[in-house]
Amino acid sequence: MIPDHYPDQTRLAASGFSPGAATCSGFAAGQLAYGLGGFHNKLMHYLLTLSLLFLVPASIQAEESRQAGTRIALSASVEAVLPNDEVVVSFRVEKQGTDAGEIRQYVNRVTSRIQKRLESESGVKLVTTGRYLRPVWKYPKHGERVRVGWQMLQTGQITSQRLDEVAGWLADIEEMEAQLSGLQFRISSTAMAEAQESQRLLALKKFRQKAVLMASGLGAESFRILRLNTDSRLPQPVMQHREMAMMASAPDAEPPALSAGEGVVRVTVNGEIELPFIDYPVDR
Repeated sequence: MIPDHYPDQTRLAASGFSPGAATCSGFAAGQLAYGLGGFHNKLMHYLLTLSLLFLVPASIQAEESRQAGTRIALSASVEAVLPNDEVVVSFRVEKQGTDAGEIRQYVNRVTSRIQKRLESESGVKLVTTGRYLRPVWKYPKHGERVRVGWQMLQTGQITSQRLDEVAGWLADIEEMEAQLSGLQFRISSTAMAEAQESQRLLALKKFRQKAVLMASGLGAESFRILRLNTDSRLPQPVMQHREMAMMASAPDAEPPALSAGEGVVRVTVNGEIELPFIDYPVDR
């Protein structure tokens, strides 16, 4: 029996209670609770993952059963004939000699004259597509190569939608010693975009009509479009032979007679439809 006037620590020690032991026991209890909480979280994560493994195949199976049906591939095409309303002329100015300065002056003079001539034409676009000056080499049988001159070339492209005026300025630039390297007629980008848009709507309408006929022929009351895409085929430009176009460069030649021709714009719609499954009776 410990008297009451003894300190509390003495009374606790005598009773067998240790504050340090209590602290350790509390810490161990906390660690145990933390461990149980972590185990609980891992268990929930495992159960959630396991449930997803069962739900995903079920959802895929439901989607497949919902999409089940008779699938049919269809295509529809429409085309329109349009007049070529644009011309593209390619030309070059070329000179070769021993003096690079004289060659450069010649090419600059000819191209400047062509530019001034075309500035007076409305709706004509001139673009320089290339220019270079390179040495001309001679390769003797024995010894190193020898530079014997220079060659300069400048190329350009002319675009115009004023087809009735092409023959006039075409003959003029050929008289300025420009060499015609290509001439083609085509449908302008603006007219092409408008034609493709209208033809695409007609192609979609034709595709739907084909789908309706197919569904009606098989006794289906409805159909679904699973896939749909459009494809536009551009017409090939009308090319004029270089020899025919350069006949106007002769001194006594008449202006060239040019025919723009026509182009065909074709739009195709490809797709796949699905009809509901129908059990057809077999006639015997």
